[in-house]
Amino acid sequence: MQTSKQEKDSQKKKIKHVIVVMFENRSFDHMLGFLYNDSYKNKNTDKKKINVSPLGHYYSGLTGNETNPDNEGNAHKVFAIDKNDKYAYYMPKMDPGEGYMNTNFQLFGSLNPPYQPGIAPNQGFVRDFENKIGNKYFGDPPYHPSKKTTSSTTDSKSTAPKKVYDKNYDHSKDYKNDSYKNWYQHHEPPTSGIEIVSKFPGTEPNDIMGMYTPDTLPILSGLAKGFAVCDHYYCSVPSETLPNRAFMHMATSEGHLYDEIKSYSAKSIFKNLSDHKHSWGIFADKLQKPYTYSFCQDVADNPTPPNCFCGSYDDFKLVLKGENGAKLPDYVFLEPSWGSYGNSQHPNYDVAAGEKYMLDIYNTVRESKYWEDTLLVINYDEHGGCYDHITPPYGATPPSPSTQNKNGFKFDRFGVRVPCVLISPWIEAGTVYRTKGDVPLDHTSLLKTIENLFDLPHLTERDKAASDVLDVLTREKPRKDNPLEGIEPPVADASVKIPNHASQIVRAQADAITDKINRDTGTQNTTPEFHSDEEANAYIHQG
Repeated sequence: MQTSKQEKDSQKKKIKHVIVVMFENRSFDHMLGFLYNDSYKNKNTDKKKINVSPLGHYYSGLTGNETNPDNEGNAHKVFAIDKNDKYAYYMPKMDPGEGYMNTNFQLFGSLNPPYQPGIAPNQGFVRDFENKIGNKYFGDPPYHPSKKTTSSTTDSKSTAPKKVYDKNYDHSKDYKNDSYKNWYQHHEPPTSGIEIVSKFPGTEPNDIMGMYTPDTLPILSGLAKGFAVCDHYYCSVPSETLPNRAFMHMATSEGHLYDEIKSYSAKSIFKNLSDHKHSWGIFADKLQKPYTYSFCQDVADNPTPPNCFCGSYDDFKLVLKGENGAKLPDYVFLEPSWGSYGNSQHPNYDVAAGEKYMLDIYNTVRESKYWEDTLLVINYDEHGGCYDHITPPYGATPPSPSTQNKNGFKFDRFGVRVPCVLISPWIEAGTVYRTKGDVPLDHTSLLKTIENLFDLPHLTERDKAASDVLDVLTREKPRKDNPLEGIEPPVADASVKIPNHASQIVRAQADAITDKINRDTGTQNTTPEFHSDEEANAYIHQG
């Protein structure tokens, strides 16, 4: 049932500001799969209450019985990460495979569907991680030989894959048979490409089945329970970081599936706001120059408009306090600090540091005069190879009718589920939010929300087709309680050290700065080699 215009107008009056905080590379199940499931603590829990919120909302979480096979066909069950483990906040102990090829292997066991009839999807996560642990490849797996099938796995009239298998069937015997092994067989790939920077001692293939619990992530879980969690929110592209961030800002990745380009020329939500006399802000923790500033070329190549900001997280706090007459912009995008000792939560960096940053953002906004008219959103750019049990739906609208990648991907399928939490005093605690429309939530749903709030035109066909999230604001009066009162963020084991290196996203930001320099000067500079994030950040702040 669609929301009426009268209801929409009422919802719009409640919100004057939207703040989005986007973290990195974690799947929904990995971070929130056990949110409403206490069976990992109490085996005698009433099963009827598992994955149901206090409001009675059904929640697409984990049962605890989900499995994935390894290369020998042995099934590995999901498990709760022990917060007392030395590496609890560095799971899954090394960076899993990400990107379009890895994602399709994790989901379908091949480059493209259809996948093998009779074998459940989402069964390639352990094998993909196992291959990377064994240094069988660095980066994406090679193309896999397709196998002819007489069964169609998709319905042209549906937005989701057909279930071509019996959910009650015991698939463990499928993992052992020759047909299954042949289906996943691939040639030895080249051993060049992305360097594996850190692999903690004792890393095992089944580490990818480790899931955080409310005990281990009290801040994210507390916000998800205390306000609204979206249990069917998907990243926009079944691939890696930069294309998904492009969809977050522009509703398109300009046909790119990988991180091969570091800045985008498509019109951004920031330019869209400026063109229609609305304000924006881009802030990054511990950095004076957010990556988004150079990532969106129409931001970097134009003077910052009046009442708009690019700066550090400390600058954001000053804006909230009204320093020098500053006012909170209509839309704010917050970045974490990147790199191995940042708080982006990218595997296998410190997840607890992200919890601390998340809490500080929440408290800062809640204690400001803007709390009651702000929608705060916490989301993640992509799943980063972490396990999720839900197969992403088909039926995504391409940014334009002609959008297609060189691999033949038409941007008509969503990526893997990622966490998205909606925070506002106008939201009931215990809300499990799903759109009322036919199109599932993805990053462009947040663009649609901003566009509907501020009467902006859409950017592409993707955000035009998206649903906003305004109907999550169901309360007649704003709440006064604080769900996180007295809750402290976790702290990771200080003895865990990651080798000093220049992380991939910091190098990407440096490349984006080089792109800007070349556009400004008409030169053909190349980005220097960096051996640490400090070196890369020094270059970024000089550019």
